[in-house]
Amino acid sequence: MKHSLREMLAESHVSVVAIAVLVLWFFDLGFRALWGPLWRIVTFLFTAIAILDIPYVSPKLGVADRAMLFSTFLYSIEAVMSFAGAFALSRWVYGLGRFRSLVKCRAALKKGNHG
Repeated sequence: MKHSLREMLAESHVSVVAIAVLVLWFFDLGFRALWGPLWRIVTFLFTAIAILDIPYVSPKLGVADRAMLFSTFLYSIEAVMSFAGAFALSRWVYGLGRFRSLVKCRAALKKGNHG
């Protein structure tokens, strides 16, 4: 009996682990992408509260600002790629979205239908 790659991945639950890892990477990379800008905003607000005035912000972007924006851009691209990879894999193997395929496989594992 010959199985296709899609059937073997679905039966062995390797694809579920890969989808879960890609979704976790998406959340991690999304957090890392937003950390730099959020840190700048929080620092600006705390400084404004501390001095009871609007802090001076240079209109020119320094080296640190450019590095932060570049890393934010790269993390954002990686997060989108991870999310798209999880989407493509779950659609190809299960015909469902990322989270629905994880819920479906969780229910199947809970019932004991895992081979």
